[in-house]
Formats: sequence, C-alpha cells, structure tokens
Amino acid sequence: MKTTYLFQYGKGNIGGTLIRQILRHGGALAAQHDIKLEYIGFCGQEQVVLSQEGLNSALTGGDAINKVLEEHPDSRAYDSAYELLEEAIRLSRSNLCVIDSTSGELTDIHLGCLRQGIPVITANKKPATDEYTAYEEIQRLGRREKKLYWYETTAGAGLPVISTLQDLVITGDTVLEISGCLSGTLGYICSQLDTGRSFSEIVTDARNQGLTEPDPRDDLNGMDVARKSLILAREIGCKINMSDVHVESMISDTLERAESVEAFMDRLDNENEIYRERAEKSGEKGEVLRYLAAVKSGRCNVRLRSVPVDSPAGSLSGSDNLVVYRTARYCENPLVIRGPGAGPDVTAAGMFGDLIKAVNLNKK
Repeated sequence: MKTTYLFQYGKGNIGGTLIRQILRHGGALAAQHDIKLEYIGFCGQEQVVLSQEGLNSALTGGDAINKVLEEHPDSRAYDSAYELLEEAIRLSRSNLCVIDSTSGELTDIHLGCLRQGIPVITANKKPATDEYTAYEEIQRLGRREKKLYWYETTAGAGLPVISTLQDLVITGDTVLEISGCLSGTLGYICSQLDTGRSFSEIVTDARNQGLTEPDPRDDLNGMDVARKSLILAREIGCKINMSDVHVESMISDTLERAESVEAFMDRLDNENEIYRERAEKSGEKGEVLRYLAAVKSGRCNVRLRSVPVDSPAGSLSGSDNLVVYRTARYCENPLVIRGPGAGPDVTAAGMFGDLIKAVNLNKK
C-alpha cells in the first residue's frame, strides 16, 4: 500500500478538526480503500513540526495537536512558509499532498506546489481571489495532466457548489445568474434578527459558538462573501478582480475601525437600533433581511437585502448556505443548492473529501 504524505498549513478550528478527522478514519481508509495517509508535518503561526518518521502516532487526540507542535523533538520556530514546503518535499520522498486550512497570503506556496506536480487541498480563499494573472496561473497548473488543485470548500464549505458549477459549464450550459447566501455566519445572524433579538446579542452569541472568525469584523465587513462570489464569477469566465466586486458592509466604518476586537465587541450595541428598525420595516412588508451575493452580467454585488419570507433566501434558517444557479437549462426553475455553511466540522469534511479524491486520482 502506497503512503500519501501530508503537510498542512494551519491547525486552528478547521485545520485541527481536519487532522482529527483524518486520524479517526485512517484505519477504515486503509482497510476498505487501500489509502494510507501519514502526516509528516503541520504548522501554526509561529511553530512547525516536520518529521520524516511521521506524526500520526503522536497526534492521538484533540488536545495532542498543540502539545505535539510545542513539545515534539522536531518542533521549531520558522521564518519562511516556502522553506517549510521545500523541506516537506525532501522529507516525503514522493507522493506529497499539501493542505492549506489558513486564511493567509499563500499564493506563492500554492503555485510552488503546482509547478512541482504536488496536489493542493485548500479552504483558503485568498489565492483563488488574488490578482487575475495569479488565479489564471493556478488554474492552468492545477488542471495540467491530472487535477492538482482542490478548492471546493473555498466557496461552499461542505456543499458541492464549485463542482456543480464546473459540471454545468463543461457540459455546455450557459450560466445567466448566480445568487445566494454564501456565509453561514451572516446567515445565522440574519435569521436571528427575524426573532427580534438585538444585533449585538446575536453577534456575541455567534462568536461564542465559534461561528464567526476570531475577529467578527472579518465576517461582518462582507469580504468573505465577496471572495466567494469572485471565485464563482471566475468559474464562469468573468475576468475580474476583488476591486471590481461591490461590497456593502454590515457594520459602520467607525465600528470597523475600532482599535481592537474587544473595543469592537463593546461598541456593537451602537448598531442595535439600526437593525431593529430595518428588521421591523422588512417584517411589515412580509420580508426578512438576508446578506446576499449576486453575480450577473460580469458583475458581483454583495449586500444586505430585504427579501420575501417565502423566497429561497427568506426561508433559510440558522447557518445554512444557499446558492441558486439560473442557467439556460435551469431558467424557469433554477438549480438550488442548500445546506450547512458554517462551522469547522463541515468545512474540514469537505477538505477531507477533496483529499481523498486527489489521492484516488493520483493512484491511477
């Protein structure tokens, strides 16, 4: 049985969950699918552990990840993410997969892997939303000979958003419009506004549940949704950059510029009256507030809108995501994808699925 070696950037909520999922199901993969996965390294923001002998035996439980990173004999501080990649390539001998569960500026890492024929499994939206020339090069290299670039979770967490869109395009359908709720976090916040709770209470609750980024402004400013909409727009041939995406934040400029996360959270109640009034006005019309992305005629718009309660977006609850594809084939009755859109479990599971596909493809 050939071993696939794994090196992973990131060990936070998503990355740590993915590590645990892979270790938990490693035995079944080997027994039932002839797939053996072995971590040779992973890194956090400041520390890395890289071991030619492998790390699976050391990574025995949820709390073990940080312990291994801090106490393993092969653990150390590092300066360059690219140097880590080069060392991982040396240690793996061959058959390496690189995983990126971060939100960092790792475009060069992705390109470096692809140029050497190394599969990349990523939930990091930044490389796919970098300048169009970089995106184009990633796509060219990622589709060379065998598929090397696996990024399903960049737009829909565990939902088949990108693969479904690719199937539509490759079979000759024409995508007329893409719309939907692309943030489980903002979906949760908006659906809670329906209940009459205050905006500050809802955001605090979402953060405590781990539904937001550590700094909730990274969700509320709309940039996460903007990146997802740009990824989908590029999939249908739109040659645009982030600067072309029109984004309306859910928070005021003053609040977004708060000097710290704590200061931001303390001032959240300044927005309560605004959202109470907006929710009431929507309710009077039989509508609800939803944060929506729209891709149409080569343009991307991301903003808070009031929509009918019985519309696909209006019927969403909790942290579900929703993507609607209106195409030449699915015009009168658009294609709808709906399901869980937030939380480390579903995103890690989506990355795990991409990893298995990459391993299976490269076994052939």
